[in-house]
Amino acid sequence: KTLHRINRGHDFACYQRTTRLARQRGLKVCSHLIVGLPGEGEGECLATLERVVETGVDGIKLHPLHIVTGSTMAKAWQAGRLTGIALDAYTHAAGEMIRHTPPEVIYHRISASARRPTLLAPLWCENRWTGMVELDKYLNVHGAQGSALGNPWSVA
Repeated sequence: KTLHRINRGHDFACYQRTTRLARQRGLKVCSHLIVGLPGEGEGECLATLERVVETGVDGIKLHPLHIVTGSTMAKAWQAGRLTGIALDAYTHAAGEMIRHTPPEVIYHRISASARRPTLLAPLWCENRWTGMVELDKYLNVHGAQGSALGNPWSVA
């Protein structure tokens, strides 16, 4: 639903077919997952993660939605119909996604940044370290990658 809502140009079945074909040819697959997309909360993020992992993925790049100048979402943000994700909401959702990710999946990115005037929201995304530091704190309290899957090696 979200892929259609954000006008991505493909559906999840297309992602699955492409991923399977790439893996059949011996290619490693790294998927980008965005936290804070319109209409999505933590539950949808975890459902997406589960489907991506089930499809077969070697790595994940995770980052918050950036609302940037010139985009369709920027128009919605300027009209007050869209807000950027708050740091605490990102930290909790991303932290839980990491905790629900099997240890063999490599995280290549857990935050991202953009600068004003390109970045409109959320402004905490001007410094990628802000998100990374908060995620580090969250995972130190709640458990490391895979800890929500019941793996005995994970710190709980």
